[in-house]
Amino acid sequence: DVGRPDLLEKAARVEGASQGSARDLFRSLQWFKTLPDHLQVWPGHGAGSACGKGIGSVPSSTVGYEKRTNWALGIDEESAFVKQVLFGQPEPPAYFSIMKQVNRAGPRVLPGLPIPPVLASGRVSDLLQAGATVVDIRLAAKFADGHLPGTISIPFNRSFATYAGSILRYDRDFYLLTDSEESLAGAVRSLVMIGLDQAVGSFSTDPIAGWSPSVGPADGLPTVTPEEAHRRVDQGAVLVDVRGESEWRDGHVEAARLIPLPELRARMEEIPRDRPVLVHCQTGARSAIAVSLLRAHGWSNVTHVAGGFIAWPTARLPARVS
Repeated sequence: DVGRPDLLEKAARVEGASQGSARDLFRSLQWFKTLPDHLQVWPGHGAGSACGKGIGSVPSSTVGYEKRTNWALGIDEESAFVKQVLFGQPEPPAYFSIMKQVNRAGPRVLPGLPIPPVLASGRVSDLLQAGATVVDIRLAAKFADGHLPGTISIPFNRSFATYAGSILRYDRDFYLLTDSEESLAGAVRSLVMIGLDQAVGSFSTDPIAGWSPSVGPADGLPTVTPEEAHRRVDQGAVLVDVRGESEWRDGHVEAARLIPLPELRARMEEIPRDRPVLVHCQTGARSAIAVSLLRAHGWSNVTHVAGGFIAWPTARLPARVS
């Protein structure tokens, strides 16, 4: 992709900045097309980044290849480019507004990668009872099979920084729970790159083994099929869709409430606590994170819908698809 000219307006609330930035980007691309075809292009972002609508995963390219394949370089009319580049951009992660400030003022200087100390597994129950933020970065399937009540699932994958930057607070310490030292180092590096360097401890042994039975049993992720979700919605359950607006426009369940995942932390109180809550996204990854966040903040009757929205029409359930 070629960049996001909407971020200054969406993330930093600079009203009216998107149109001007999009026109600047168009002129920049016209200059880019004058460069020799053999010139190498080394991307500043990779697949999974929220800095574009569909960033590719190739590690390098050339000017000539981009001229032939990049959608933006095939548009020669400025107004058409502005309309296309601003349409369907995903919601910026919540941390983008913080990063605008960090990029301007400069980041905090660290002596090195701040790997948090490994703590005794028995401490995790006390921390959770005291209201600490404990992030489980294990694979989503492992979290679904069993996790400690009150932990938040943000699996360490290529979207980790995007999701963590929307869920975690910059003014609060947190702890990381993992089953891999390699994942821990990678996660810390990803977090530091977006200014989240408040990881003050980690748990790398099996924390479930050290969980106090007096607090309650370890949890699985409560999950239902789309068919069961449809039945519960008919009985009064609330269905929350945590996809982006562009995905919503392409198709959605009429009864659902749209709260994109990057906005969920700030909008949780819009979700009732006195009714059953169901959560879905496109395929299930974001909704599992959302369910863990809500449960960690006291929503007791919240359930994950397996398969996401794409499973809804497949199951021949009522949905609006454009």
